Amino acid sequence: MHKREATHPLSSELQYLNKKTEKFLVNGTHFPQVPFDIGESYSGLLPNTPHGNSSLFFWFFPSSNPAADQEITIWLNGGPGCSSLDGLLQENGPFLWQSGTYAPVRNPYSWTNLTNVVYIDQPAGTGLSPGPATVQDEIDVSNQFNDFWKRFIETFSMQGYKVFITGESYAGQYIPYLAAGMLDQNDTTHFNLKGIQINDPSINEDSVMIYAPAVAALNYFDRLFGLNDTFMAEINKKSESCGYNKFLDEALTFPPPKDFPVAPEPYQDDCDLWDQIVKAATYVNPCFNMYHLTDFCPFLWDQMGFPSLAGGPNNYFNQTTVQQALHVPITDYSVCGGDIFPNGDGSVPSALGPLPSVIERTNNVLLGHGWFDYLLFMNGSLATIQNMTWNGKQGFQYAPIEPLFVPYTDALNADANGNVQAPYTADAGAGILGTAHTERGLTFSTVYGSGHEIPQYVPGAAYRQLEFLLGRIKNLQERGSYTTQ
Repeated sequence: MHKREATHPLSSELQYLNKKTEKFLVNGTHFPQVPFDIGESYSGLLPNTPHGNSSLFFWFFPSSNPAADQEITIWLNGGPGCSSLDGLLQENGPFLWQSGTYAPVRNPYSWTNLTNVVYIDQPAGTGLSPGPATVQDEIDVSNQFNDFWKRFIETFSMQGYKVFITGESYAGQYIPYLAAGMLDQNDTTHFNLKGIQINDPSINEDSVMIYAPAVAALNYFDRLFGLNDTFMAEINKKSESCGYNKFLDEALTFPPPKDFPVAPEPYQDDCDLWDQIVKAATYVNPCFNMYHLTDFCPFLWDQMGFPSLAGGPNNYFNQTTVQQALHVPITDYSVCGGDIFPNGDGSVPSALGPLPSVIERTNNVLLGHGWFDYLLFMNGSLATIQNMTWNGKQGFQYAPIEPLFVPYTDALNADANGNVQAPYTADAGAGILGTAHTERGLTFSTVYGSGHEIPQYVPGAAYRQLEFLLGRIKNLQERGSYTTQ
């Protein structure tokens, strides 16, 4: 087992501090605008050469959980071009500053309670990673990331550590290609990949992920939309004539049909129904949020500067003091931006490429989905699964209906009995909060109250899913407490 280098006077107090890492050490007791100690962390830039010609930004938070020794979990946001600092500050980091809140708070559901976590802005040109982007496809993304990752492992003396990759949205494209690239290295010293988790993933063509399920989801949530009877009748008529209803009926069967249907083409015969629904929904609710159906006006002020209309007077990670604290040069930071693929992503969707192989080679892949996401639909992911073949069979053989159980906590019990604590952080529900189904190394889990970003909206469910990915619990139906908190 590799032993971490310990050659710094403070190394007995800080797990990963040594001569190689001291230049990355973040002053956690005086981090800008955060009124508490955020703990041990390291941030900065490491090169992505020779495949790239720049550097990638990382922010690494060690865990004090003994079970986290010898493992590291990567978090990636998607976009393409969206910064993983969004996930840190508003989803699963050790401190949160979420939309509409006055100040940062500690996150009782921080993923660092479970495991060592590193947030990475990639490819180059994303977030605090200097550009310009030079990637043409996901193979380029993987090669540049692996050049960076080997340096990260060497810098923090993590040779042999188990690696888990997690993320959301367009990370559904990134992560399977990154995972395949790591596995192809045949190098468990630096690339000891043990599993991946992707929430609300972009893994297939838009025809399957967005357009085919749009009207069915509208019908299910019709009271949230409040669209008039004339529009509802017309859009349902189009869904039938465009062939979306027939496609879903055939695709969402268990086991899947031998001759799997092809999703209709959305950009012909007035079949761009998702676009038509979003336009109509915006007339009714000008603050319609495709990422979270239950939102309404006004937009909440957001420290990340997203959406831009609600960004308020300061974009937190664009502040000079914050960037200096993170050891990066002054950067015009945007949470989502940059022309990452100037000519488009040249790779096929990950479900049609490396994802089945990654399932077979790790037997530990979790796809999560929020029910209130109206951009990437859970039935789109499920239809994609039913058309994939892995470990000798196509799709799920049984309907994915088993419950997702999330533990109750003392803080939640106190809240339910009227003993509300300030600041309010007991915002993770408990009980049966969704579904979770596993076959042949692939788990599909849906979360009832969540939008596009599961750790943001239902942090207890996201925390539970991570426990399962890390092997701390046997299944997502397991009762009992969290393994640590």
